[in-house]
Parts: sequence; structure tokens; C-alpha cells
Amino acid sequence: RVICPQCRLGVTRVQDLSPGDLKKVRQLALIDMTALSDLLELEVKRQKMAKRKMAESALFGVPLAALLENDQKVKPNATTPLLLQALLSFLEKKGVESEGILRVPGSQSRIKLLQQTLETTFYTGVVDWDQVSPNDAAALLKKFIRELPGSVPEDITELKQKLHMLNLLILLLPEPNRNTLKALLEFLSKVVAREKRNRMNLWAVATIMAPNLFLHKAVAASRLSDGGAEKGHAEKAADIMRLLIRYQDLLWMIPNFLMSQPCRTVKVQVGDLVSSTMEVQVTITSRASDLLAQFHRQFLRSPDKSKGKLRRNGSTAYLDCAIYEVGGNI
Repeated sequence: RVICPQCRLGVTRVQDLSPGDLKKVRQLALIDMTALSDLLELEVKRQKMAKRKMAESALFGVPLAALLENDQKVKPNATTPLLLQALLSFLEKKGVESEGILRVPGSQSRIKLLQQTLETTFYTGVVDWDQVSPNDAAALLKKFIRELPGSVPEDITELKQKLHMLNLLILLLPEPNRNTLKALLEFLSKVVAREKRNRMNLWAVATIMAPNLFLHKAVAASRLSDGGAEKGHAEKAADIMRLLIRYQDLLWMIPNFLMSQPCRTVKVQVGDLVSSTMEVQVTITSRASDLLAQFHRQFLRSPDKSKGKLRRNGSTAYLDCAIYEVGGNI
């Protein structure tokens, strides 16, 4: 278990940021990750994906950005691949309580047939999920995420530093990859939560899923058991997978030291009559009441109207006034 000072955790989730704010935060995260890597004497390399020629209808092995672009033609507001959504939805309904889910292999012939069926009929909505085995669907899920690029901070031993690095890496992921990873981790948490029924605890799930997400090539079971380098990499990858599942809520928060630096645009609306915008510097100590008072002073030009009404708890109430930040951080 890790305990972090509250001042470091932050309260802003990645998905709450506007695109402009997220771009600034990512730049700061890259600087911080570079400094942390230098401090720990780590070499951070960008993984290069091999170019593969795929059919236009392919669902597996397609870059996430391209797959999501095709999905958005069907569902414009999609943020994660529709195939992933379908697999996770099916497994949540029929697979999370199955004993050995994710561990028990499916039928290779059925898995191949299911993949061919999805490739040809998925977007037409004629897939008969009632005839699908949960173990076959779990095998296809692992095949799907095997195509996602991933890097593991294996050489960091201190827990807080490892979580810090994972937090920064998640911020730096492309949006389709970050959303896909979050959807996967939320599902894996549900599997772990039903450990008494499915016999899959956190370590079991992490050990099984880590090779699909992090190891670039499949490693034979015999090579994992002989104590070689492959086994060491697999154990470190499983530990990272465990941290991702257990601390996912923390890892998708933006640290306060990053949030305090960008200047963000705040939009203020008063009732249905007046609508104006203003730009202010938002810091860790900024309060919504400060921004409300500033708005009243700036736009209503009336000292009396800007005072508001004092509540019993000492806060100030402004009638018919609501404030919100573009991006949803306040």
C-alpha cells in the first residue's frame, strides 16, 4: 500500500481537461519524466511499431487511432474501440464470474471462427453473442490488447517513484491508447472483485495479462520457468500490471504540481440574462468564490452587488450565478 501526501495527489482527472490544457500538462509531464529518468539513470526509448499491411475491414492489428476513426463513422462520440466495448460488455455480463476467466484457454477453432465472423459482420450488428463462449471472448480480448504498444519502467524499485513514472507515462499516452487502457483496467478490476467466484486474484490476473500488454513477443512457458531473463522480465511486467489495476484511480489523476502551472480559461454565466468570459490565473489555492467575486466586480460594476450574501458557515452566496471552467476542472 502506498500513502501519498494529499497535496501531491490532485483532484483533476485526465478526462476532465480541455484539449488545450491537456497539451500543456503533457509538455510539463514530459519534462518531469525526463528529469526523473535522469535522476534514476534510466534510458527511456520510444517503441517503434513494425509497419504491417492490413485489410481495410480488419479489427485486429489495426493502429488504435485508425480503428477509432472508423468506429466514429458509426458512433461519432466513441472514445474507445467499439470492438473492445463489445468484448468487455459481453465478458462483464457472462464472464467475470466464470472460474478461471482469462486463464482457461478457449477453443482455437472457435476463436478463429469468431474472429473471422467479427471481421466481416461486426459493424452490421449481426453477431450472435449468445453463442459465444466467455473463454473464447477472453482469448480475443488478449489478442486485441496484444497489439497495443507498451513500455514498462522495470528498473525502478521504489514504489512511489514507480507510481510517479506510471502516472507520467499515462499522461503522455495518445488519447485512444489511454482511454483503451483505462477501459481494460476497469474491467480487470471487476474480475478481481469477484475473486471468490472466479478464483482469479490480483496477482493471477496481472500475471496472465501482463505478457499480452507489455512483452513484445510471446514467450514459451518453458522459457519462463527456467529462471532465465525472460522470466525476470515477465515478473517485472506482472508487477507493473498489478500496480496499474490496483492504483488506476490514482494514476489517472493529474498531480497538483502540474495543474498549478498552466493558465486556464474560465467561462462564467450569470442566470439567463448575462453571459461573459474572462481569463484568470488558476492556482492550487484558487477558490470558486474568488472567481465569482472577481466576475461581479468586473462585469456588474457594482460594489453592492459584488458583495453577495453571507451564509452561516462563512461562505458567500451569489444569487442566480453559476461558474464553470472550460474543460470541467472546477
